[in-house]
Amino acid sequence: MVERVTESYGAFAYAYDQSLGEHFFTAARRMLDDALAKYPSREKTHLDVACGTALAMEHFEKRGFRSFGVDASIPMLCVARKRASRLIAADIRALPIKRAFARITCLYDSLNHFQTRDDLVAAFAAVRGVMNERSLFFFDMNHPDIYPAVWGMREPYVSNGPNHHLEIATRYRAREKRGYGLVTGWARLPDGERVKIRESHEQRAWSEREIVDCLAAAKLAPVEIIDFDPFGEIDTVDAQGVKLFFVCRAC
Repeated sequence: MVERVTESYGAFAYAYDQSLGEHFFTAARRMLDDALAKYPSREKTHLDVACGTALAMEHFEKRGFRSFGVDASIPMLCVARKRASRLIAADIRALPIKRAFARITCLYDSLNHFQTRDDLVAAFAAVRGVMNERSLFFFDMNHPDIYPAVWGMREPYVSNGPNHHLEIATRYRAREKRGYGLVTGWARLPDGERVKIRESHEQRAWSEREIVDCLAAAKLAPVEIIDFDPFGEIDTVDAQGVKLFFVCRAC
């Protein structure tokens, strides 16, 4: 996704890393480790698309992989540099890479930011372009039920820390299958400056059937689809699922 680079978004990248990023990856780590154990690879190359602040890259590097990351957000990549060095600024729908990777990841429901079928198919097709017959693609997307159940809540998500304060107010429009989030707060940058945050974000609710159809259009096929509840929410929300974790191969 192409992000508008602003001072505010730079501050959001630091706050995100300390709150949402680390919070989610603590749970995602278990899913990734299970997948790596179930589908071991002799080749140790990894590409993380929409890599954000490189938490997944760091995890794969510690497991012996040579990891590369791609993200369109320059502020996110600036934060990522504290964990990784092989970073590329690019739109994930047009990956500027001409080689195959053994394992490819796309986490943090990043793919839910694509609003149209054409865009989602383009992202999947770009990933297909860096896969061979031995490659596997691991990614998560939000279960569609989670949007009316959680994105429609009146109370915002709040995260506080010594160097950040983050509030995310959300709403959901069922007819459009769109979730809208307003992110406000502040973050303290490495130079000590405290910068205000105000960002708007949109996501689309994709059904499992729609996702599988888009994968097929990009010549990808699911090996396994796993219900993934990173924060143990399923008993507290009116939803059939929280996230879907896909393991895919090229076809």
